[in-house]
Amino acid sequence: MKSLPPPCVYDPFAYVYNVHWGPTSLNWLRIVGLLVIPRVDATARVLDLCCGTGQLAGELSERGYRVVGLDGSRQMLHYARKNAPGVHLLQADARCFGLRSAFDVVLCTFDSLNHILSVDELEDVFRCVRASMRPGGLFLFDLNTETGYRMHWSGRREVTTEDHTLVSRASFDRKRQLGVFRATVVHSAGSNAEWVEEVVLYQRYHSMEQVLAGLARAGFNDVETYGLEGDAVVPGCLDHAERAFFLCTVPDTSI
Repeated sequence: MKSLPPPCVYDPFAYVYNVHWGPTSLNWLRIVGLLVIPRVDATARVLDLCCGTGQLAGELSERGYRVVGLDGSRQMLHYARKNAPGVHLLQADARCFGLRSAFDVVLCTFDSLNHILSVDELEDVFRCVRASMRPGGLFLFDLNTETGYRMHWSGRREVTTEDHTLVSRASFDRKRQLGVFRATVVHSAGSNAEWVEEVVLYQRYHSMEQVLAGLARAGFNDVETYGLEGDAVVPGCLDHAERAFFLCTVPDTSI
C-alpha cells in the first residue's frame, strides 16, 4: 500500500491552501466547541497536529489556550507564523514525532489523517499522539468517509484572483479507496510574467474497523464516534455520514 510522500510535497501547495482552504479550517471550531471545550480547562495545553497554515491554532491561542502547532511542511508553517503569532510551531512528521507527555488536548482536523495512506502508518500517528498526552487528555480527529468522497470528490473547480489562477480536479477511486486531488496553479507577477506549479495529493479512505483497531493497539480504548450529516453532528452514526469524528480519552491513572 502506498505510503505518505515526504512532507515537502505539500510545500508548493501552501500558498493557495492558505488563501482558499486555510480559512475553512475555522469551521472546525464549532465541532471543537461542541465535543472538546466543555471538557477541558480554559488554559488547556493543545497540540494542533497537521496544523497547516495555522488559522485554527491562531484562533484557539486567541481564546487563551496554550497551543503548539506541528506540521511537516516548511511552507505551510511559513504562513502559520503569520496566522498564529502566539503559537509555538514545530516542523515534524506526524508519523514519527516525539514530544513529552504535556498535552491536555490533541486536535487533528480537516481530514488531515486521510493523507496517511497506510494503516500501519496511521497507527504510528496514533502512538505518537498517545505518547504526547497527559492522563485524562482528549484526542479529536476527523476522517472523510466513503460517502463523503463519493459526494464531494468529483469535478473541476477554477478560481482566479489578482495574482493566480487555481484549477483543481478531485476524483475518488472506489475500488482502490483512494482520493486523488490535482491542482494547477498559474502564478502571475505582473508584466505578463507567470509560472506554473502542478500539485498531486492523495487521500485514503480508512474503514471504521481499521481506525478503531489502530486506536486500540496504540492505547486508545475509550473512543466516542460522531458522524457529520449536513450540519448535524450525530453520536455514533457513521453509516451515511459525510465525515467521521473520533474523540479518544486517555485513561486517568491517578483516579
